Amino acid sequence: MLKELTKLNWLSLLGLSESNIPEALFLRGTRNLKTNYDKHRALFSDVIEVGSPNGIFEDVFIGSIGGVLVGYASVYGAAMASEITHVFGVLGTSLVVQTGCCGALAAHILPGDIVSAVSAHCGEGAARCYLPDKDEVEASPDLIASLDDIFGGCVTLHKAPIWTTSALLAEGRAEIQGWSDAGYAAVDMESATTFAVAEYFGMRRLSLLFAFDNPRAGEHILLTDAAKAERRASGEQAMIDLAMSVITAQHRQDRIG
Repeated sequence: MLKELTKLNWLSLLGLSESNIPEALFLRGTRNLKTNYDKHRALFSDVIEVGSPNGIFEDVFIGSIGGVLVGYASVYGAAMASEITHVFGVLGTSLVVQTGCCGALAAHILPGDIVSAVSAHCGEGAARCYLPDKDEVEASPDLIASLDDIFGGCVTLHKAPIWTTSALLAEGRAEIQGWSDAGYAAVDMESATTFAVAEYFGMRRLSLLFAFDNPRAGEHILLTDAAKAERRASGEQAMIDLAMSVITAQHRQDRIG
């Protein structure tokens, strides 16, 4: 069964060697799988495309950035996030950074702001396959703390708990209000899953998301559509830069330590 596949099994299935195992995994939550794959691939050197004989995995590669070997995958929702994190967890990758966009729930979060999830509520179902007794999964506290020294972006960074859901179009006013009332600052579709699988395999974990809109604030009606688009683009780039900075900083720290 798939759960019992070992490190050697996965290396064989993916056509990889031990030397190809990355230190970190960079996940991008998105419906636009190929678009984001191409966008991120351009940031790396020495890229190895990762697949399998039966085509179970696509839009995955391993490449180098700043001297660090990093795995990348475009994922959408809990199923894809869990599968990719699981495979790299078995291989021994020690750090995973989930990125993507989120819907802001806290009134002070503007489109384009970055939200780093200190914890994610397991509202998507898949997390409990790995951590059946947990409703919330935390990010690695040291990674959250490291953001203060690393982040220098042009947008605002928020550290807060978020809710992870599995059905975007099932979000209504009642759900959004309920999550906000419960103290969640944003909602996404992957972070709780990624955190749960990462915890199961002993991986350090972080989530960095740029806010696409804020349903409770009327999508910030004082901002024009052009202003929102500009802030989203700035926030997305700041998110990518921050994720890369976290990965390279942790690499340097591990080498010193």
